[in-house]
Amino acid sequence: MESAVASPVHPPLRSKRQIITPYLITVVLVAAVIWAHRSSGYPVFHATVWQEPGWEQFQQRYGVTEFGQDGYFVRAVKNGYNLFYHTERYGWRFTRKTSGDPVHSCAGCHTPEDLAYGFVGSDRYDAALDKRVSFEERLMRCYASPARMNGFVPTLYDPAIRDLRIFARMVAHSLRLGEGYMRAAL
Repeated sequence: MESAVASPVHPPLRSKRQIITPYLITVVLVAAVIWAHRSSGYPVFHATVWQEPGWEQFQQRYGVTEFGQDGYFVRAVKNGYNLFYHTERYGWRFTRKTSGDPVHSCAGCHTPEDLAYGFVGSDRYDAALDKRVSFEERLMRCYASPARMNGFVPTLYDPAIRDLRIFARMVAHSLRLGEGYMRAAL
């Protein structure tokens, strides 16, 4: 009687090329990412935000450095500052206005305090629109309004909307405003 001896199944041997190629692709990809973020010289690849005139005074007035070493928060506030005061440069896709127009940035109509009060008093019912309107939706409407920026409407998830929200939150924190706080009538 013949016994059937089971021979172990060996995977087929792979060539050196099949072994090296995935590692080589990974190394090239990692090198490209490191180069883009560290030494490319292209500002689009860096997480830094340009410091515009007036930032130091704003930073001191509202105590931006009180938030500790949270670089992402400070970067978002600085980007929100740039969007608020220099919309034609940093939010150019949301406005058709240029620096030659009398109102060419958010600061032309609003103050940082206006944004802070809008932030803490957001998500309220608007009788004119017959619905509840969020802070982000009010920002989007302001960008799209022909009387204001006359630009394209950003999406709710656009980084510009996020950074303006964080900017407003920081000013509200500095003014010690709580949720629902309304500005006193003058």
